[in-house]
Amino acid sequence: MKKNMIYSIAGIVFAGALTGCAVFGQQEVVSRKDEDTDIEQMQQEAAKIDPMKELLEDHYEDYQEEGGEIAFVSDGTVMDGGYNEAIYEGVQMYGLAAGVSFSCYNIEEDNYEGHLEIVEHAINKQAKIIVCAGYDFREAVGKLQDSYPEISFLLIDGEPVDAEGNPVDLNSNVHCVSFQEQESGYLAGYMAVLEGYRRLGFIGGKKDPAVIRYGHGYLQGIDDAAKELELEDVTVNYWYAGTYQPSEKIYEKTLKWYEEGTEIIFACGGSLYESVLKAAEEKEGILIGADVDQCKISDRFLTSAIKDIANAVVISLDT
Repeated sequence: MKKNMIYSIAGIVFAGALTGCAVFGQQEVVSRKDEDTDIEQMQQEAAKIDPMKELLEDHYEDYQEEGGEIAFVSDGTVMDGGYNEAIYEGVQMYGLAAGVSFSCYNIEEDNYEGHLEIVEHAINKQAKIIVCAGYDFREAVGKLQDSYPEISFLLIDGEPVDAEGNPVDLNSNVHCVSFQEQESGYLAGYMAVLEGYRRLGFIGGKKDPAVIRYGHGYLQGIDDAAKELELEDVTVNYWYAGTYQPSEKIYEKTLKWYEEGTEIIFACGGSLYESVLKAAEEKEGILIGADVDQCKISDRFLTSAIKDIANAVVISLDT
């Protein structure tokens, strides 16, 4: 409606000038110029607004340092620019919309005892729903689902297992979420070759199913694109770091790859991308992000292979 109104005013100004109504025409031009300036200022102000930031504004103080009804438990930095942050955003969105309190707890030791301890800590702090970030919480949930039948567990990227790693039956208080990472991994690999990259790399975190699916899809996409373009010079370096945390070892490995001619690396697993990015910035290399859109972090990212983690968490909590 406003756009049509502006076009109409422009027509009036033009006609007035032709009929000698110079003063009227000048007044309308000034008026329209002012209006255009106001609209431009409004558009500039609107562009500064981050919709996600506004959505996650905690007006009613639903977030609690401890004691939230929903507990998010993780084994790394929550605001990691990737996997953990996406899960936490889902918890936030649901908690703020539903008016339910929520808290975050991080493990102190990256082992079974550490995962078990942090979940029980959240339960002792009166949590009713435990949202577990990742594959490494499988055994803890497998043990605790029987011990705490009144507690609901949401396990992302995993299914409960026993101490020997064997799958156990799901109790009614456990809900698991998994994704088909091979699909976005495939698209990332396929697109990278179509974009002209011929020497590619993959650095995964731990050898858990989600990371493996990303990697296998990536390789298949590279292979299919190479066949389609009838290329014989496409190569791929492939390595699992055994961790989701940044490290000097990952940085040195990445640096060596870039120095030897690797053009682009799919950094797949938690915040390990920080070490890959550091090397990429030093050697002007390119990355592919994982789990969430990481292009906003740096222009070193060509693209990201994503899965809709936050919405999956919201939907799961709302069922």
